[in-house]
Amino acid sequence: MNYLKKNNRYPLGIWIAIVTLILIFLAWLMQAYSLLDWEAAVDLGVQNERFTGDAAERAIADVERGVAIADIVWALPLTIVAFVGLLRKKYIGFITALMVFAICVYFPLFYLFRESMDTETVLAAVLLWAIPSLLGIVGLWVNRGFFNSN
Repeated sequence: MNYLKKNNRYPLGIWIAIVTLILIFLAWLMQAYSLLDWEAAVDLGVQNERFTGDAAERAIADVERGVAIADIVWALPLTIVAFVGLLRKKYIGFITALMVFAICVYFPLFYLFRESMDTETVLAAVLLWAIPSLLGIVGLWVNRGFFNSN
C-alpha cells in the first residue's frame, strides 16, 4: 500500500479519489440533464424508463425521477464539497468523499439486483462508479493522515 502514498503534491491514492470524483460528477450531471429533458435522456441511455406506456412503467419512471432529484439535491453538492476539500487537503474533503463513494458503491449494487435493469446499464455503473469508488475509498483510507482537521 505504500505506492498509494508516494507522490510530490498529492499521493497516488488521492489522485485516484480525485479522478473518481470527476467521473461521479459527470454522473450527477447526467442526472441533472435527465430532469431537464427526460425523453432525450432515455434516448441517450442515461435513463431506462419512459413516462409513456402502462401504469407500471410510468410508476418506475416516477421513481427514477425521484432518484434523479435526490442525486441533484444531495449527492451533487456532496461531490463538489468532496472535490474542493480534497484539493485543499481538508479533512471535510476526506469525509465527504467517503460519503460520495459509499453512494456510488450502493447504487450499482442496487442496479445489479434489480430485474428491470439492462445488462449494459449495470455493467456501466459497476465499471464507471462502483470499482473506481472502491479504489477511491482505499486510496483515501491509506492517506487519511494526509488531511488536516482545520
